[in-house]
Amino acid sequence: MRSNIKIDERRSDILSANGHLLIEGGPGSGKTTIALLKAMRLIDEGKISRNQKILFLSFARATVSRVEEQAAHLLASDHKRKIEVNTYHGFCWSIIRSYGSHLVPHKQFRLITPPILSSLTSSLTKEERKIFIEKQFIEEGNIAFDLFSKITADIFKRSKKICTIYSKAYPIIIVDEFQDTDENEWNLIKQFGKDSTVVALADLQQRIFEFRGASITRVPEFKSHFAMTEFNLGKQNNRSSGKDIAQFGDDLLTGANKGKKYNNVTVSTYIPYQTDPKTQLRYSILASIKRLNTQLSIKDWSIAILVKTKAETLQLSTYLTSVNIRHEVIIDPAGPSLSASLIAKLMEPFDESKKLFTTIVQLLISHIRGRKEQLTTEDGKICAFLEGYLRTEKTRGSKQKQLIDEITKIAQDRQLLIFSGIPEDDWLVVRGLFQSGVSPSLKNVYEDAKYLRLLNRGAVLREKLAMAWRDNRCYLNAAKAVDEALTQEHFAMTSRKYSGIYVMNIHKSKGKEFDEVIIWEDAFRSLVYKNVNPSTNDRILLRVAVTRSRIHTTILTPKSSPCILL
Repeated sequence: MRSNIKIDERRSDILSANGHLLIEGGPGSGKTTIALLKAMRLIDEGKISRNQKILFLSFARATVSRVEEQAAHLLASDHKRKIEVNTYHGFCWSIIRSYGSHLVPHKQFRLITPPILSSLTSSLTKEERKIFIEKQFIEEGNIAFDLFSKITADIFKRSKKICTIYSKAYPIIIVDEFQDTDENEWNLIKQFGKDSTVVALADLQQRIFEFRGASITRVPEFKSHFAMTEFNLGKQNNRSSGKDIAQFGDDLLTGANKGKKYNNVTVSTYIPYQTDPKTQLRYSILASIKRLNTQLSIKDWSIAILVKTKAETLQLSTYLTSVNIRHEVIIDPAGPSLSASLIAKLMEPFDESKKLFTTIVQLLISHIRGRKEQLTTEDGKICAFLEGYLRTEKTRGSKQKQLIDEITKIAQDRQLLIFSGIPEDDWLVVRGLFQSGVSPSLKNVYEDAKYLRLLNRGAVLREKLAMAWRDNRCYLNAAKAVDEALTQEHFAMTSRKYSGIYVMNIHKSKGKEFDEVIIWEDAFRSLVYKNVNPSTNDRILLRVAVTRSRIHTTILTPKSSPCILL
């Protein structure tokens, strides 16, 4: 336990305050730290009885890991046992499985994972998607993550007794990143807060999830709904104390950064049309590694390379691999998860070649529909053709014939395979069936599958597949085992310490901290649209990226059209 933390008058007031609290502050201002110390004070004062816990609720497992890491430094083991750190999904899922039957008459509830949901709803409008999700829950007992908070809030609203049970179990709720709560999560907090005390941690200037329902009105709504005490920790930054990183981030919000120089923030340009435009990125990475290794002598350092889109994430990963820079990729699981289901299905035994062909086509359609946030016109045409081919067996044009020929060859080659019983080797053999294809749809299966290891799911998948082989001498029900492993991984609360080089988009970096951050602006995918006045959201997004760093932030922007925020 750390005992040398300085508590100023404002933080001392937080520790002694009673009732609902709103704690605001900028990146690294110590909101999480003071919330954990508040929890420790409440435990020491006997406010948490033997069968009660303080619930620390957050959005992402990355944030959960960060909170657990801080708790390990701040709190003694007796205190940590009285604090439960969980995500909305993990917390709500346990309640839905126990009490969801109060809303709909189903004995068992099944999860629709985001990749499967994407593949099922890719052609639907936003309103049609909402109707589909609700119908799945009511009629089939299938639940998408979108409904978790809504269903849980409805359970609490429907049954005062159930709500009271959980309020007694968790008399104190600390809600992290409160500015990013959507309407359903806010309704859940309001239901919970009738009998439990809510401590909300917020920073409106880190609000980057409006696309999923976060609102600028959420913090004012909290103030008006609860009789609460408000505290503001200001802009003091403990994450990068003594450096200009936080100041640069704050100045981005007003444009005051232009023309100024900052310590520990570097803005560099690169020539986008030279032979290797990413050379400057490689130099920046090597400079960061040298700085961390030699000047600062930091062991187990971490560097994040942040981009705007998922597509850039994969492109940069390919480049870094080509120049032998070891790294990991943090990406959305849709493409890799769907490709894993396809590969696992092909590892199962098949008696009929025609059935195998049909299975490949059906799962390929699912992969095409679900791997991207939005279905492109071209992908939609491919799916429509494949669906029609299963009915008519007719092709039109050389590209359609080529795709069918390649799928047919994959089915034939699969039937000739003799598996070794070693899951890793057999997995790679099946994955390799998609490697030599010319059709982009088949190549995408191979490329997405390569990133499955980078999703930290390899160990779980190996275990599931090895068990299937051990029990059956074949990979019976391999696809089901993989789906179960992926679902299990989603709810896993294992802490993760970031060490090494990571590539991700800016939204994925939220809630994470790294020793150094390198922000790459692609010449053809600008951080901010050119010739358009930058919005507040644009400024907030870049501020979040910049302030993920503890030591140094580097921004690389094209020389021919530099980012207008810089």
